[in-house]
Amino acid sequence: MKLLDELVDIYLQGPQAEMMSVLDTRTGDILLDAPESLTGEPPIDWDDEESCFLVEILTASSAEMFEVMVVFTKQQPERIAELLFTALDGRKPFRRFKDAINNVGIDQQWYDFEQLYATEKMQDWLSAVSMQENH
Repeated sequence: MKLLDELVDIYLQGPQAEMMSVLDTRTGDILLDAPESLTGEPPIDWDDEESCFLVEILTASSAEMFEVMVVFTKQQPERIAELLFTALDGRKPFRRFKDAINNVGIDQQWYDFEQLYATEKMQDWLSAVSMQENH
């Protein structure tokens, strides 16, 4: 799997309790910073001089992804948009949205939309990280 694909996966997973994914800007390696009890490995020593090459990988917030679902919904035909807006309005909007896109058969269209959004977001993030490293 190439770096951008891995970054997109991490981004879409969102924040993880007690864990964060980190990019080593020298090597392009992705590291996991978490308590040893979760990984079996010691956590990253952020006081180490090598840690200046490590950058926390951006992850999507729930609020951001809710807005992405709204943008997607606005692009749908009126009948489908009504169903999706109904799903988004109420308790457990993510679960209800997923059920609704499955029910109307546009789940692949949504996943493609979400993937494109996340890919563009992570390309911008990676460019910004690269720019910081060059200064």
